[in-house]
Amino acid sequence: PCSSDLTTMSDSAILYSPDGKYSIEPHDDFGEIAMGSPSFGHITIRGTDGPLPDNLYGRTFLFSPDSRFVALEELVGTRQFSTKLIVVELPHCKIFVVRVQEQGTATPLRWDSPHRLLFTNWSVGLPRETEQWDAPPPLPAPKRSWFSLWK
Repeated sequence: PCSSDLTTMSDSAILYSPDGKYSIEPHDDFGEIAMGSPSFGHITIRGTDGPLPDNLYGRTFLFSPDSRFVALEELVGTRQFSTKLIVVELPHCKIFVVRVQEQGTATPLRWDSPHRLLFTNWSVGLPRETEQWDAPPPLPAPKRSWFSLWK
């Protein structure tokens, strides 16, 4: 299983969440979008209730320590290179847009706790900055009635 440290996918490696329930499988279409740019391609997240949108994602991803989330960098534009940082809540693939970075990148750095993601953003002409995003608390489990205990 992966730790909560930054993980970069190799060309064909399947990478697993810390609890082993989920995996990210890169497709064979990863490559530079422009000369010198990071590589982007399609991925599949296994073990979820639904699919991830069919977009291009960077090779860098980060599972939260409790495997509830995975942070991904998604390609937004190539004419003026830009990415957005998204966090996918597992297993339902609910997507949180953390940051859209115009003319630059927003990349996951590490989970500071199971609920706090640190990430970097960079734009043309500006220094790289580190920011944080706090995940929403989990929804409470539905209450069971007394009648459901008799089943």
